[in-house]
Amino acid sequence: MPTRSDYKFDAALPHPVKWTVQENQFDDDGKYPKQMSLAVPVKSIPALCDYLMSLGDTAEKIKTGKVWDYSNNQEIEVDVVWINGKGKDGKYGDFGTINPQKTEAQRQALDNAKLDGSEIPF
Repeated sequence: MPTRSDYKFDAALPHPVKWTVQENQFDDDGKYPKQMSLAVPVKSIPALCDYLMSLGDTAEKIKTGKVWDYSNNQEIEVDVVWINGKGKDGKYGDFGTINPQKTEAQRQALDNAKLDGSEIPF
């Protein structure tokens, strides 16, 4: 059985995405007291898009979730993929990073590109 030290993390992004949750300074009526922000490194944008597309193409990563439908003003169930990150409490709000591991499809595409000498597909 592999040990924890045998595990090799294969990051999907060249640089992680930073997220923060702070007080919403533009909320006048108390309806949305918190604001979430994402800082996506420009160099990571193509890899993030590729990662999301890979998740959407992987049946076991697709779950049923609820989102708000603004056109009908109600919550609806749709297919979703979840992206998780780690974080902690900070002086000015919660913060952390999103640093996903490559999907199996991404690893296979890279392996195939190396074998046939073609360019990486993203």
